[in-house]
Amino acid sequence: MIDTWLFAALCFGFLALCALLRVIPGPERSDRFVSFTAAITLFAAAALVFSIASGNLFILDAAIILVLVLFAGVISYAKFYGSEGQ
Repeated sequence: MIDTWLFAALCFGFLALCALLRVIPGPERSDRFVSFTAAITLFAAAALVFSIASGNLFILDAAIILVLVLFAGVISYAKFYGSEGQ
């Protein structure tokens, strides 16, 4: 029987893969960026849940670093491309 936490991690991983598939045909740069951000967030959630399932804290640290780098990327994207639509 599959563990509930492992099943949740697999579901988050599948959702992250679906969001990554949306990055390629995105019509505009902002659409691709939003789908990439969603994919990384879902991947970090999958890593968090997998960390709980396996009891390995190193995966949790990697997920936290990934989300912090993503946050810095969102801020820099907003700074450089935020006024493009005006």
